[in-house]
Amino acid sequence: MKTMGHRTCSWNALVFFTTFLLFRCSMCSDLKNHLSDEGESFVSHSVFDTLPRFVLYDVNKPEGFNLRRDVFIRMASFIHYLNKKSKYQWILVLPPWHRLYHWRSTNIMQDHLPWSLFFNVESIKKTTPVVELHEFFQINKLRSLDAHVTLQHFNSFEENPEYFDKWEITNCKGHVQSEFWNLKNLTYTLSLCISFQGSSTLLAEIIEELQPRTIIFDHAELALHNFYSGKEYWAIRKSMQFSNNLHEVAKGFKKKYLKQDYMCAHLRRRDFVYGHPNNVPSIKETATQIKDKLNLLNNIDTVYIATDSSKEEFLELCEYLQDYKVFKFIADEETLNRYLDGGIAIIDQIICSQAIYFIGTSHSTFSFRIQEEREILGFPVETTFNCFCGDNNKECTQPTKWRLVE
Repeated sequence: MKTMGHRTCSWNALVFFTTFLLFRCSMCSDLKNHLSDEGESFVSHSVFDTLPRFVLYDVNKPEGFNLRRDVFIRMASFIHYLNKKSKYQWILVLPPWHRLYHWRSTNIMQDHLPWSLFFNVESIKKTTPVVELHEFFQINKLRSLDAHVTLQHFNSFEENPEYFDKWEITNCKGHVQSEFWNLKNLTYTLSLCISFQGSSTLLAEIIEELQPRTIIFDHAELALHNFYSGKEYWAIRKSMQFSNNLHEVAKGFKKKYLKQDYMCAHLRRRDFVYGHPNNVPSIKETATQIKDKLNLLNNIDTVYIATDSSKEEFLELCEYLQDYKVFKFIADEETLNRYLDGGIAIIDQIICSQAIYFIGTSHSTFSFRIQEEREILGFPVETTFNCFCGDNNKECTQPTKWRLVE
């Protein structure tokens, strides 16, 4: 702990089995020509009609952790819809986590990570039928999936474009991913590309057409929310509780350092400085806006900083905030090795979600998830939906207030 005057800057310090069992599927009549061109033969087995069926999915590789969380909500909503519509039981397979752009620790393995490392999967299962990928393998002993579908955009140069839900089998555009999660022996009875435009529930039409028992959708981020921020959205979102272990780490940090009410500020830096210059203030202006907020909060002199900034930028911020107590969570080696970069980011989100006041970064999904969490916890909207403004944009638009629907 480093103390200067009244300022305190704190620096606290499966691979899965890949065996599969091949299930053949019968296809609908309007795909017969396509299938005959591929030389495939599908046989229906009524003995399997009572067994559950599975949807797997993946997301565009550059997408970040919090966008992937959002895609899960869309796919979970799709599974809810599918199970209401279908005579079969459908289960969503949770894709393992792999090293993401913001996971910058290069000395630790951050691949093939189960959801249970970050989330309370049992809580998710109370709302949505899901299994981890390794559970899917253990249950099904599969060697091949029935169908591999790559979702892609329709051509943007169509004449008189009108937005409405639609999909069609079409030629593949560019590279088609055939290897998922480094599973080199994963194969597919049928692989095709589908131009897709619409909500996630539209995927049910593809399921109805193909009649697979196991299917994987690549680029699932193209499927949009069915009813964004509606009752079902919030039910799924509330089920996505962080793991108890991560809550315990956050609780321990708060007990040791944040012994009273505190404000949390999320500073998204790095590429946002250049990508969103009107919404990301300089370090000096960031400090000014933090002080302005603290001055409005009675008897609050403690601020917790969640940021992807450099150590130098954080220390610069501390210099501008030397009349206040400033804290940041920095994992020690044991904590980092156990929970990895993704877990450390979640600890930031937990601590920020429990602050007396939160201010985030405009257009950041990291900030948005904290705002959602605070809405679930019941914090007032005026202490939740706030964001920094750029140096030359002092009256910037504040976040939309997405309210919880029971």
